[in-house]
Amino acid sequence: MIAFPTIAVLALLFGILLILPIGGADMPTVIAILNSYAGLSAVAMGFVLDNNLLITAGALDGSSGLILAIIMCKAMNRSFANVLFGAFGQVRAASSTGEQKAYKSETIEGAAQVLEQANFVVIIPGYGMAVAQAQHKVRELYDQLKKRGITVKFAIHPVAGRMPGHMNVLLAEADIPYTDLVEMEDINRDMPQADVALVVGANDVVNPAAHTDKTSPIYGMPIIEADKARTVFAIKRSKNPGFAGIDNALYFSERTWMLFGDAKVVVGELVKEMAGGSGMH
Repeated sequence: MIAFPTIAVLALLFGILLILPIGGADMPTVIAILNSYAGLSAVAMGFVLDNNLLITAGALDGSSGLILAIIMCKAMNRSFANVLFGAFGQVRAASSTGEQKAYKSETIEGAAQVLEQANFVVIIPGYGMAVAQAQHKVRELYDQLKKRGITVKFAIHPVAGRMPGHMNVLLAEADIPYTDLVEMEDINRDMPQADVALVVGANDVVNPAAHTDKTSPIYGMPIIEADKARTVFAIKRSKNPGFAGIDNALYFSERTWMLFGDAKVVVGELVKEMAGGSGMH
């Protein structure tokens, strides 16, 4: 009667202390690690119950979670130990200098006009698109752009969203052709030729500080180089930072214009604006 609640409290404490040193930007890795631990628990239960099936299933679950976590660490150019313990003792701040930076906002009408005049548009989906469930509206925008003869590609970061492949699944659900989904390494070569980069709820995965600021917690992480596009429109619900808890330098670039609001609503308004036009490119 005493041992069980004691072990439960110790397990809860262990879980909290395990997660505290992990930075917010590494949340997908945390999920994979916890999934691995769940598999190890199943293995232990299998030994207790003398159940070979439970042991086998738990071992597969645990090993796959660990392998996935290691793959994500490589995608972020980070060591496994750095992800687990790199944020220990850090104090998150909205701005390290206290400097108040200004965003440049754009209207739906203005953004739609720029999109209509583009030849090559790169759409960069992120966790914000998933939260807003905006993938079907994004498909409608894709259709409007293609109808005008505009080349449209989707830039997929390996750790965008909660888990690797998260964006691929959502876009496939919206029946967006797989041939128009381009991995980060390939799309970065084409970003300087992009007339418009439309960031739909992505944050840390497009932050150029990963390349330019050695003091940044995401320094060294491979990113989608949206800052190289001629024009950037960023759809964002608020001015709050992303998982990493830092400002995104892309949003303050002279080439970037913000479209504040829920991704589903904003993309829907863009679709309506473009649908009301002539449809000619």
